[in-house]
Amino acid sequence: MGRPRKKDKPICPRCGRPIDYFDRVKRGDRVYLYAVHYEGYEKVGGKIRKRVKKCYLGPIDAYTYVSKTHSNIGLILRGAHDPERVIDYLDALIHYLENPGVDLDPGLLRRIAAKLRELADSLEDIARVEEGEA
Repeated sequence: MGRPRKKDKPICPRCGRPIDYFDRVKRGDRVYLYAVHYEGYEKVGGKIRKRVKKCYLGPIDAYTYVSKTHSNIGLILRGAHDPERVIDYLDALIHYLENPGVDLDPGLLRRIAAKLRELADSLEDIARVEEGEA
């Protein structure tokens, strides 16, 4: 089994380049994930070194401090490496907005409803195009 072809590699959510491998860095009791992009070799002081670019993708689990500032709406922010985070964010916002105790201005609630309808229509259009129904 050889190295994966460029088109088979995952795409970096930070820079859009193919990811050659992931690097996990432990700092204190936290572990952070980086996407690593291989850029060839370079000669440095008589030695040849591999040249790479690293893109920070966030903590392996969740951002603790930032999530605390969003705890009133139940939002737990996670790193860019987690594609499922979008569903979790939507679920948290839906749960927050459906709560009868939420004290939001009726005008704001209408604007949110209009944005959600617009989003639903747009996502349906995108799904049709992706499925070849357009």
